[in-house]
Amino acid sequence: MKHKWLLIVALVALFISSPVIFRKHTIPLLSGGKVVAIAERSFAPHWGDSTVNIFVGNEKVFSLWADMFDFPLFIYPFADRQRFLCIDDDDTSVLVFVVDLRASATNTPTLSKWPPDDYVRTYIASRATNVVMETKGFVRLPDYSELQEASSNLMSLTSWQLKRTSFPSGDFGIYRFYWKKEELLSGLATNRSSVWP
Repeated sequence: MKHKWLLIVALVALFISSPVIFRKHTIPLLSGGKVVAIAERSFAPHWGDSTVNIFVGNEKVFSLWADMFDFPLFIYPFADRQRFLCIDDDDTSVLVFVVDLRASATNTPTLSKWPPDDYVRTYIASRATNVVMETKGFVRLPDYSELQEASSNLMSLTSWQLKRTSFPSGDFGIYRFYWKKEELLSGLATNRSSVWP
């Protein structure tokens, strides 16, 4: 009888601590089927402000702000390892932006005028700069070719690959919730007309 209670207590302790023990800490970022960067989250769930750090090799290239209700959902690194398209849940909106580390980069608006709605474009651009931290690059909206490449990549991912390379919206260690592929793709739509697609 004593062993049974010890087993029950051990299982309850494991279940309660699973959000820390089994938390998804490292997310590989794929381009062309190869890992070109990684994202690292804190080991413990964040109840307050936190960061997600993006590394290319051993160099941290930028960080994204996160808390319990605001966090990155998906990051697509372009093959040049100098541009990263980010889809971010910003509580009241879904932000889509590019962190551009190229020497020629600027944060001036792209000529493509995405999204086509002026209010949505201005809102996303202004909020994106509040999410990105600790970068030597620029934060800007994507152009249509970047949207197309990221969309094509996202569409080509299997369910397993999507879960492997995206950020959980709920991480309880043993069980995780993820945004569906269709929901992520709606944020990349070329005709997007809402801050929450």
